[in-house]
Amino acid sequence: MKKQILSLSAIAVTVLLCSFTIADVCDTLLFFNEGASTTMTSYNDDGKPTGSTKTNYSKVTKTAVGTSVTATQENFDKKGKSTTKSEYTIKCSGGTLFFDMKMMIPQQQQEQYKDFEMTMDGADLEMPSKLEVGANLKDALITIKVSSKGTPMPMMNMSISITDRKVEAYESVTTAAGTFMCYKISEHFESKTMFSIKGKSINWFSFEAGNVKTESYKDNDKFMGKTELTEIKK
Repeated sequence: MKKQILSLSAIAVTVLLCSFTIADVCDTLLFFNEGASTTMTSYNDDGKPTGSTKTNYSKVTKTAVGTSVTATQENFDKKGKSTTKSEYTIKCSGGTLFFDMKMMIPQQQQEQYKDFEMTMDGADLEMPSKLEVGANLKDALITIKVSSKGTPMPMMNMSISITDRKVEAYESVTTAAGTFMCYKISEHFESKTMFSIKGKSINWFSFEAGNVKTESYKDNDKFMGKTELTEIKK
């Protein structure tokens, strides 16, 4: 469970980061190309594969205020069997990317509460199209309340937050998918239900490829594992 929560941070922040004009940013980002896809492979602290995540980008919609795309995410175990799916929206407006934090909640988990009242609220994960080393980025949050229909008293409260986001460096990263110039971003995350799980992650992002690599750590800095880009389709 803890490793799954730790890996959600890596899944939750698949984004492309580079400097572009506001007019150009949406059209030049990988995931606003219909049919594009990426595959991230996860490894444990011993370097052994534990599974993978494939994200497909489709249904691009353009309006006067920006562009949006539907992202479908599917997780697989180490044997290639599908385990969870989720769907969320990415928006681009005014030179900033907005990631729906609903991506943190697998579709199967949402369907468990289909006969209940479920409300989600919070702040999207924001990413400006222009980044500078040393910059601090905005926090992101999703809160979920589940209650019986017609009953205001919640049966379950859950929250996931991503905080202390900072651009640490701009450097080259090599994976099975190739070599990419990436922004290195550190962050903290916390999941709260009946108990709290805290952790840290370091993410490497590229305009050309999106999320290239993520390392996950416990709150005590113990290394938990990593994910790496192993396939990309533009």
